[in-house]
Amino acid sequence: MDVGFVWDDTKYKAVVKKHNVAFYEVVAAFDDLVGYEVPDSVGHEDRWLWVGKTPWDRLLIVVYTEQDLPLYRIITAFDAEGRWIDEYYGR
Repeated sequence: MDVGFVWDDTKYKAVVKKHNVAFYEVVAAFDDLVGYEVPDSVGHEDRWLWVGKTPWDRLLIVVYTEQDLPLYRIITAFDAEGRWIDEYYGR
C-alpha cells in the first residue's frame, strides 16, 4: 500500500514559523533507512514519533497519526535534541 502525507495548513504554517521545518523535509525523513518510530504517550489519540534524518543531514522528530491511512496525518515536526540524538546514533 502506498502511503501519503497530509498536514493541516494552519498547523503547518505554525511549525514552519516556530521550527523552520518544511513539508519536503518531513517526507524525506521518513525515507531514512535507520530511522525508527516509537509510540507518543502524549495526547488523546494514537500518535507516533518518527526519528529520522533528512538527506540534508537534519535529524527530525515527526509526530504523526495513522488514523487516516493510507495517509499519515502530520501533527508537528522539530529538530531532535538530547536523548533523541543519542538514541539515533546509538542504534
